[in-house]
Amino acid sequence: MSKKVSVLIALLMIATMLLAACQPPAPATEAPPPTKAPEAPPAEKPAVAKKICQVTDVGGIDDKTFNQTAWKGVQDAMEKLGVEGKFLESQQQTDYEKNINTFVEEKCDLIVTVGFLLGEATKAGAEANPEQKFTIVDYTYDPQIPNVMGQYYAVDQPSFLAGYLAAGMSKTGKVGTYGGIQIPPLEPFMTGFYNGVQYYNKQKGTNVEVLGWDPATKTGLFTGNFESLDDGRRMAETLMDEGADVIFPVAGPCGLGSAAAIKERGLMMIGVDTDMTISAPEYTDILLTSVLKNMDKVVFEAAKMVVEDKFQGGTTYVATMSNGGVGLAPYHAFEDKVPADLKAEVEQIGKQIADGKIDPMTAEEIAKIKVCQVTDVGGIDDKTFNQTAWKGVQDAMEKLGFEGKYLESQQQTDYEKNINTFVEEKCDLIVTVGFLLGEATKAGAEANPEQKFTIVDYTYDPQIPNVMGQYYAVDQPSFLAGYLAAGMSKTGKVGTYGGIQIPPLEPFMTGFYNGVQYYNKQKGTNVEVLGWDPATKTGLFTGNFESLDDGRRMAETLMDEGADVIFPVAGPCGLGSAAAIKERGLMMIGVDTDMTISAPEYTDILLTSVLKNMDKVVFEAARLTARGNFPGGTTYVADMANGGVGLAPYHAFEDKVPAELKAEVEQVGKDIARGIIDPMAEVK
Repeated sequence: MSKKVSVLIALLMIATMLLAACQPPAPATEAPPPTKAPEAPPAEKPAVAKKICQVTDVGGIDDKTFNQTAWKGVQDAMEKLGVEGKFLESQQQTDYEKNINTFVEEKCDLIVTVGFLLGEATKAGAEANPEQKFTIVDYTYDPQIPNVMGQYYAVDQPSFLAGYLAAGMSKTGKVGTYGGIQIPPLEPFMTGFYNGVQYYNKQKGTNVEVLGWDPATKTGLFTGNFESLDDGRRMAETLMDEGADVIFPVAGPCGLGSAAAIKERGLMMIGVDTDMTISAPEYTDILLTSVLKNMDKVVFEAAKMVVEDKFQGGTTYVATMSNGGVGLAPYHAFEDKVPADLKAEVEQIGKQIADGKIDPMTAEEIAKIKVCQVTDVGGIDDKTFNQTAWKGVQDAMEKLGFEGKYLESQQQTDYEKNINTFVEEKCDLIVTVGFLLGEATKAGAEANPEQKFTIVDYTYDPQIPNVMGQYYAVDQPSFLAGYLAAGMSKTGKVGTYGGIQIPPLEPFMTGFYNGVQYYNKQKGTNVEVLGWDPATKTGLFTGNFESLDDGRRMAETLMDEGADVIFPVAGPCGLGSAAAIKERGLMMIGVDTDMTISAPEYTDILLTSVLKNMDKVVFEAARLTARGNFPGGTTYVADMANGGVGLAPYHAFEDKVPAELKAEVEQVGKDIARGIIDPMAEVK
């Protein structure tokens, strides 16, 4: 199956953040998911220990920031994953390439390089050794390099909070910041901080001044290095002499020099990258908070991917406040000194940033927009497409304060009429649902080029400039569902059927069919699939997506022929099937959403469900529209690799599915995500 580039995700990451660091990375232009912060759970040790090797920048392994935090991720992997860990310190920039080559020769399973200054050397090493896996801390490439996983941290977000907090704590009405080397990636820290102060001024009617950085002219104070404590002391003294009583150094170890000077005067400082009360506890009494980057967790996650043989090169991990990858440290010694109302304000603003309501790089609150959904004939409460898409609109209403509205289409002739109604109402974004609205959406978009549209589960070729398509690789989880069904069948027969025979249904049914064939190939069995033949494209279809009676009839037909696991791909028709299947005590696989939630009365027969996270895609389309970054003329691709599609939990079957079968399904899923198995290809 062909893969389309997930332009939505790329634009989302560009729109929400720039790269930043004390030894910072180059600006990212593409940032595929993961959408949540990596955890570091214990894992079984591999039979043969993997070797994870870190090349530091010139700050050294004990720099209290980048290198040390990244090395903690390697140490965690040594402790929890049983890997071997090793590092080489770079004394000068000419050591970068030499150290990388040393680790290539040692056949390290993963080489971790640290920061912006290693960008070129890492690229050279990766391109010269395409089989060698790399991850680079706080740096990304455009275009991506197939064997490198970049790491991107949205530091403008917690820096904005730090600026707001600093303004609220200042007694002099002046706060300050400075940087190390003046390179573009430092700007998100300093601009986020600056804008946080301005936002405080706007909310409070104050005039707290920021010394050391002006984002309009991009001029400010810089040491020209990231190592000199003397330079750090000098910068802090300069800022304090001008009246600043809260200082935010963005300069790596230079900040320790600042801390010493600030402590002598009994003022306040904000740490960077790690919780400085841990890395430099002697300065706890002056540390208001720290801007955090969880680099150790990302490095650990990269190591874990290597151990589990699912490392994804050519991608970027994006850490934000919404997924916990960046944030503020506790107040520690200032816990009782920060006023309760200021704490509450900082917490609330953090939530608004995480929800996308405030852009830290502009200090502007997100616009309130109107999102309007046109349903297909299944109706807004169809338990599948329309209802799931509407949840995305509802989430935007709840989290972002948007206005939401829908029109139900009773018949296909309503599609164009409802779209035109919403155009006349000047909706900011019109959401249309599914294949059947394809032509009406195209007509509406072409007739109204200024109107923004997103269409659920449909794409155009060529793309339409004011439409964002949505594509779900449902063949992937359907393949897993077929494999699972074959493994659970007692009769040696499983079944599937569709609603209307339209092309978008084929990936479900073919993926399911091929999953069964793959099981047969692996196990030497002959489980039969009733209801669909991908070779001839013939099978069972109700001709609609609404009739529960037709769904019951299809299920009864398949069960009468011996099927004991049934996979309906027919919207609400599946509820009719579920009733019939429950009467006979057999098994069913849901579609589109977790059916134990949408139809909990059938939990006891639901083996699993094939999932499509349509609500999340609709929410993101709405959020991007409000921020002025609507990605028209693109397609969002949801697959197993980025978590856009998948299987629901086994729920009532958790103890009934054999552990061996669960493990096989999990491994097949990994092979699909890595491209080893093509669910749409004929199984030979």
